[in-house]
Amino acid sequence: MFGVLIIVIVAIGVAAAAVFRGDAEGPLSAGFTTPVGEFESDVTLVCPPDGAMPLSYDQVVVRVDNGTDISGLAGTTAGQLESRGFTVVGTTNWSRSYDDYVQILFGADGVQQAYTLATQFEASTDAAVELVLDNRDGITLDLVLGTQFSEAPNLRDALAPELDMELPLTAGAECLPVNLVEPRPAPNVLPENPLAEASPSPSAEGEGE
Repeated sequence: MFGVLIIVIVAIGVAAAAVFRGDAEGPLSAGFTTPVGEFESDVTLVCPPDGAMPLSYDQVVVRVDNGTDISGLAGTTAGQLESRGFTVVGTTNWSRSYDDYVQILFGADGVQQAYTLATQFEASTDAAVELVLDNRDGITLDLVLGTQFSEAPNLRDALAPELDMELPLTAGAECLPVNLVEPRPAPNVLPENPLAEASPSPSAEGEGE
């Protein structure tokens, strides 16, 4: 009996030494993963892609929506964004009132575009930019202007240091990868993407060569 115990103890000691030297993996070295279908969280903010930088403004396609009763608010803001180079594809009156600051609606393919647009606004604890993932296809965005924005329209100054194109995009709050956030239903009518229409198909590129 004692002989068997001694053999077991020696074997454990040899294995532990191997793990300590890095010659073998321990029983706790395997990563812990949670299947996407079983993941649950109250976090609804999507993280920007790792290391993502702001896009060129002309690559951000946005429709400006007025969520207030202030006439002309969407048009004025759309003009400001266009002057900075954003691709604005129209203005509308939002289907319901929005009492907060601004809301940016985007699909899974438009995360970097949404964060690039969000940098234009002077967010604070009292006036937050709300980034909302919905189930739209493509990169188009909806920018909903709310009551707080109408009371003090404040796009950042075009020369503000926060708009440095060399600054990586950050969430500034707890966030999750896009595949772990449940999207909301998208609006019934979505803005068109003129960038997609302007891109020639491979077959068209080959014609006339």
